[in-house]
Amino acid sequence: MVSKPDAFLLFFLLIPIIFILLKRYWRGRIDLDAIGGKWRSGLLMDVFQIKWFFSSLLFILFVIFSIFSLADFTGKGKVTINSSSGIDIVFAVDISGSMLGTDIYPSRLKRSTDLISAFIENLPGGRYSLVVFKGSGIKIVPITEDRSSISAILPYLDPDMFSSPGSNLEAGIRTSLDSFTTGEERKKIIIIFTDGESFSGSTSLSAKEAKSGDVDILIIGTGTEQGTVLFSDSGEPVLNSKGDTVISRLNNSYLQELAVSKNIFYLNISNSSILNESLDIIYKQAGSSVVSDKKESRYQYFLSAAIIFLFLYISVRIFPWKNTF
Repeated sequence: MVSKPDAFLLFFLLIPIIFILLKRYWRGRIDLDAIGGKWRSGLLMDVFQIKWFFSSLLFILFVIFSIFSLADFTGKGKVTINSSSGIDIVFAVDISGSMLGTDIYPSRLKRSTDLISAFIENLPGGRYSLVVFKGSGIKIVPITEDRSSISAILPYLDPDMFSSPGSNLEAGIRTSLDSFTTGEERKKIIIIFTDGESFSGSTSLSAKEAKSGDVDILIIGTGTEQGTVLFSDSGEPVLNSKGDTVISRLNNSYLQELAVSKNIFYLNISNSSILNESLDIIYKQAGSSVVSDKKESRYQYFLSAAIIFLFLYISVRIFPWKNTF
């Protein structure tokens, strides 16, 4: 396919160019007869005709391929673009009591919801769902293109949303898997926000189920390994059965162990570049969904050929042939 067919009008320039070359040829023959004399005109004429033929041919080829370059021939190509079109993302948020820990400001839960808002803002073409989990999982927002429906509920995420003790990551993953629609060729990604504490259920089984369904999982660990004291609604430190103050810590090693599968990734929310690194993972995993057809310009091939012909033309004109000139 040609992007600029009007460039072919330049082929009419070949008419005066060929006329000028022929005129140079006849004038050169006359000059040779005058300069070389009859006794050398045969040898000079042979060399002159050979040089004129090749130099003229190379110059015409230079003009032709220059015009082809200007016409800009194109072919089908593939280009990978950072687009969220064709991506379904389920945000699965741990809302157990430990997510109120303040070892990251202002809290683990608030930092998680802030990052979800940033994801939605930077992935405008995708579809989203919101799942929360404690001892069980609940789908709060079904898969939708309406970003505002998720943004509106994020400020209200709280451990008191429902009563279910513990933190069951398996339930969160299974509920997330059930949130995806079936029968559509879209990339499916679950983004989990959790501190990795007090897990029940078989996380490995649900992770295998995600892998078999071609679903990628990005786990974002919230909190620090140094941990923080948890407080009750009355403001008193939470105590364990022995009467000791409960220190809630990020279970970093456990979450990293989950990311041994090729479809599971782990990042720490304390990382200053958490958003960019997460987006890189999402775009990379959704590569098949964001590859689009694009007309690939091929002018450079014709331009390269034109430059080569021009160089050969100059070489034929400049360099003497057997010291005749």
